[in-house]
Amino acid sequence: MGKLKTARHRGAAAVLLLPALIGTAGCAAGDRPDAGEAVYGQPLAEQFQAATDATRDAGTAAFLSTLTYGAAGGDAVHRAKGRQDHGKGTSLAELGFSAHRNFPRETLEFLQASAPKGGQAVATAGDDVYVRHGDSAWLKYTPEAVNELGEATGVIAAHAAGDVAPYSGTLADLVPRVIPREKPERRADGSRVYRVTVLPEVAADVLPRDLRNLQGDWGTDPVQLTVRLDAEGRLASAAADLGPVLARLHERGALVDVKRLRAAYELSDFGEPVKGKGPDSSGEPVVDARTTLAPVATLKKGRCATTSDTGLGSAVVVRPVDCAGRHELRVLAQVKVDRTFPGKQEDRSAEGYGRTQCERASVTAPEDWRRGGRYAEGFGFVGASSLELSAGGGVTETTVTGAYTCYLRTP
Repeated sequence: MGKLKTARHRGAAAVLLLPALIGTAGCAAGDRPDAGEAVYGQPLAEQFQAATDATRDAGTAAFLSTLTYGAAGGDAVHRAKGRQDHGKGTSLAELGFSAHRNFPRETLEFLQASAPKGGQAVATAGDDVYVRHGDSAWLKYTPEAVNELGEATGVIAAHAAGDVAPYSGTLADLVPRVIPREKPERRADGSRVYRVTVLPEVAADVLPRDLRNLQGDWGTDPVQLTVRLDAEGRLASAAADLGPVLARLHERGALVDVKRLRAAYELSDFGEPVKGKGPDSSGEPVVDARTTLAPVATLKKGRCATTSDTGLGSAVVVRPVDCAGRHELRVLAQVKVDRTFPGKQEDRSAEGYGRTQCERASVTAPEDWRRGGRYAEGFGFVGASSLELSAGGGVTETTVTGAYTCYLRTP
């Protein structure tokens, strides 16, 4: 899955210094143009693009990206903290999740699905993304691996280096897509603060994949975005109130206990050396996701797999392992659903019928699979379904189809 790259070309000019002028050609400090002139000297509509260029030209920077879910009982936060190198097109970050002890439990479990316990490290190098959970080896997702393993890998592929930054999926990606219309507020330190708006469908790009992919229209209510550029015109921070996005999520039955949704992004330490070694320079083992992982739908009955060290936060793509070792699931069955009903019944779903078949598979599972309470968490299932309406001869029918993997879960 390649990325469109934007090439920037700078012309070169030859300058002849005449001997008689060499001694007087240097400018006094007061005559030097402002450090941010390359950005603030541009027309207002072009300043965000110029700021993106200035940020890249700084070479390296530390970054902190957060997505905060506010509820009556407290906040929960998805966090990515690390460093990036624009010159090399690389980044190295630690991902984590934290929540107040009174944060709503059901919503907490949903948000934790994409945040493995103990956090995980993510590194990018061009189009390749590396993931490591705990002390595991780096797992490398190439574009070829992403294409073969399918849509579930989108949660990882979203962080691959882009045209804006070596670590993607943050508010930084939105800035050059916005055109400021009003002059910014100038602060005493020379920085500028812009207040702009973006469409909710654009702002939704910073959401986790499972939320971003919910079906439906994001509407047209503007999302408020505050952007601060430093004195040199580089992106220093961005913050967005995602209230309009949250309202649409509520309409779809998601995050109903969340009352506030905010995203933030900060950059610092421009030009400082990148600390910490990525997978290509650390000498630590690296394995290819293309040959290590497999869609769970391809595993036969009885096979075991892990999900905690894939970086995907789901059981759609897993790492097959020996059942004698640590694992999170054991495949019970692969089942299919194909049911047709009279009339137009758009509320029908194959999921309920898939669940019933998985319940039967769980009841008839071999006794030794359950011995010792190893699979005390019961069964789970994952898959996809579709609905099709057909009409002919004055008769309308609704057909639901689906394919599901049933599995036993370990505590």
